[in-house]
Amino acid sequence: IDNIFIPPWYIFSLKDYNKNMKTIYRILLFITIITLMIRSYFLFSINILISLILLIPLLFITHDLYKIEYLLYIYFVQVLGVSCRFYRLPYYDKIMHFLSGMIFVLLGYIFMKKYISKSHILYLIINCIEMSLAFLWEVFEYCGLIFFQYDASHHYTTGVHDTMQDMLISLLGGFVITFVIHKFPSYIGNLYKQQSNNPDSTSQQ
Repeated sequence: IDNIFIPPWYIFSLKDYNKNMKTIYRILLFITIITLMIRSYFLFSINILISLILLIPLLFITHDLYKIEYLLYIYFVQVLGVSCRFYRLPYYDKIMHFLSGMIFVLLGYIFMKKYISKSHILYLIINCIEMSLAFLWEVFEYCGLIFFQYDASHHYTTGVHDTMQDMLISLLGGFVITFVIHKFPSYIGNLYKQQSNNPDSTSQQ
């Protein structure tokens, strides 16, 4: 199957990989800053400042693909979701939990595959990691309710139902990306090691 079907994301691991990644990162960063500026112009809040603070870790991430993933997560969850109040839109929260499940499993796979050789055990471990992070995120949302009266988890309106739905949807997202990893492990691996193995990239860092 790998030889017949090439996943769309594999184009980024081919020619001009580093250049493509840097371009995508710069575009996303520009969009993020512009979004925050527009939002600040109409209504400045503490969430704008929090969004800017969350961009600081980008200075310490060397791999452009990790930068892109982190920036996308911050943009959709914090910048759009919280600062621009997209969480008020129907199902936006559920989509974010689905995507976060995919991202957490993918990152878990990249970091854990060097330590676990048996694939079925690896898949189990990375999904357990994802569910642990999903639980910690729900704790974070609950703390926002208790200390800042920000009811992101809709605890007052839905009780435990929203929390359980979020974790189940996150688990589903994890299962989806686990299936992709199982089908195309070589492509996923090449995508993440491409930049670090490029001598030109190393000299530029």
